[in-house]
Amino acid sequence: MRARLGGVYLTRRCALLAVAPAPVVAWLPGGPAWAVALAWLAGVAALVRADLARAPGQAEVPLERTLPVKLSIGVANAVTLTVRNSSARQAALTLRETPPASFAGERVTGRLTLPPRAEETVTLRFTPPERGRFEFGPVAVRSAGPLGVAGRQWDAAGTGGEAARVYPDITAVHAYALLARKGKLHEIGVRAARYAGTGTEFESLREYLDGDDYRDIDWKATARRGAPVVRRFEAERSQTVMLAIDAGRLMTPRVGGVSKLDRSINAALLLAYLATRSGDNVGLLVFGRDIQTFLPPRKGHRQFLAVLEALYAVEGRVEEPDYGGALRYLTARVRRRSLVVLFTELVGTEPSRRLLAVLGGMSTRHLPLVIAQRNREVERLASAEPESETDVYRSAVAAGLLHDKAAAVRALAARGSLVLDVEPERLSVAAVNRYLEVKARGRL
Repeated sequence: MRARLGGVYLTRRCALLAVAPAPVVAWLPGGPAWAVALAWLAGVAALVRADLARAPGQAEVPLERTLPVKLSIGVANAVTLTVRNSSARQAALTLRETPPASFAGERVTGRLTLPPRAEETVTLRFTPPERGRFEFGPVAVRSAGPLGVAGRQWDAAGTGGEAARVYPDITAVHAYALLARKGKLHEIGVRAARYAGTGTEFESLREYLDGDDYRDIDWKATARRGAPVVRRFEAERSQTVMLAIDAGRLMTPRVGGVSKLDRSINAALLLAYLATRSGDNVGLLVFGRDIQTFLPPRKGHRQFLAVLEALYAVEGRVEEPDYGGALRYLTARVRRRSLVVLFTELVGTEPSRRLLAVLGGMSTRHLPLVIAQRNREVERLASAEPESETDVYRSAVAAGLLHDKAAAVRALAARGSLVLDVEPERLSVAAVNRYLEVKARGRL
């Protein structure tokens, strides 16, 4: 416990020293007791002054915070604090970061001991639960004296009110790009798909994996590396992918601390990166009761950045999505046959019936891919052994929800749509694999 006095703080050691003579003073008569107490406290005050004199102050300990230009939702983002001891004395420092209240992560550093003229960088990691604009508060600094009875404290200059923008999970895009360059996408579950009728334009080399066609082995590269190496081929380019995201009420619940909407946005961002990198035209439609965002399909990295900025601003709303209005809007503006990747939730017979009616009519022009997320809690309730009448009711409701969802999946597949119903944590990888499969099979 530390007592605060303006820019000075007193430690527990100081408090213990101040009350240490109390038992002795209690046995002395009144006058001598007061004399001993005052003399003792004067000695403690002298120790405090000596300790403060040797604790470097704010002017001698400059600090700089570095925030990522774009923070990613749902992952630990690195925030670095660089502190320098410009004094001729050793500095014993403790730093306390002030991220937005909803961010998870350790806020206080351990004790930092900096020799004179030394510098140290500390990395703290914070996980934002939602997208949007936030502010970091000031970084609090404590500089302890060498005796450990007192120290100085202040807020680092220039660190208060610093803006932070939280985007969809950009780290997943960076990780994908890195693994793609290394030919190691299988490490995150992305499957290399090559089927009859695919393109034959050479793209790159990578190490041989189980299941690769022996005809794709590059024997010269294999001889140079001393290990099997295969050639990668590009599928046909310049196809069109429309990312359609339902931002209605069924997408607002959180799963594992992240909403279904944000998981869908993360997957859509990764798909946008992969599709633009593959030379495809990529567009975006976000809707609830009304159209929130529409980006016509275009190629290139600029389009990916446009999708990123558009997804940053998406807001979930507690309203019923208008599937008919949204998909008719898309069909009227996108004439070329496209892969329409619809991120939504198949819950309830009426919403599913409305979706079926719309997708059945558009499947003659476009190829719909409907992606939903499984709900482990509903699955657990449906299979749990009931112990009370309430449990029986809950189990029956959960089983009914699962039955309706399975019926909707079957009906969508029967009418020409592709359907994925996957674990929320696997959403991005499953969407990428299905996109690669569609391209490899030449479905567009």
